[in-house]
Amino acid sequence: FAPRCSVCLQPIMPEQGQEETVRIVALDRSFHVGCYRCEDCGLQLSSEVDGQGCYPLDDHVLCRECNAKRVQSLASGNVH
Repeated sequence: FAPRCSVCLQPIMPEQGQEETVRIVALDRSFHVGCYRCEDCGLQLSSEVDGQGCYPLDDHVLCRECNAKRVQSLASGNVH
């Protein structure tokens, strides 16, 4: 009954010998810590590292820089 990671689709289970596991929940989806990455550039996201948090846009998990690039691209695309 373990939650499944939305990236690798594997169950999020405690490591062998451990009783607890860490999972990240963002946009109503679950992630392994190592799978929680920006969809565009692959940067590992972390709420504990300044500037490496999740900046979601249209249900996509993005880093701050890639979010800004997508917003800029959307804005320039809407001008024409």
